[in-house]
Amino acid sequence: MHSSHLHDPLALAVVSSHRTSEGTVSYLRCACGVWEVRTSGMVATVPPRGCPRDASR
Repeated sequence: MHSSHLHDPLALAVVSSHRTSEGTVSYLRCACGVWEVRTSGMVATVPPRGCPRDASR
């Protein structure tokens, strides 16, 4: 799954998490290679390197 929609939370592994002045930031990785960065106010996804979506950037 290399789309912009959110991944199944049970399929994600927390790689790192830390507190900032604005809250907690968590870095999660899916088995397919997609990274998610989560804060209390947003979720961002980053496709794996070599993914066809990267070629258009």
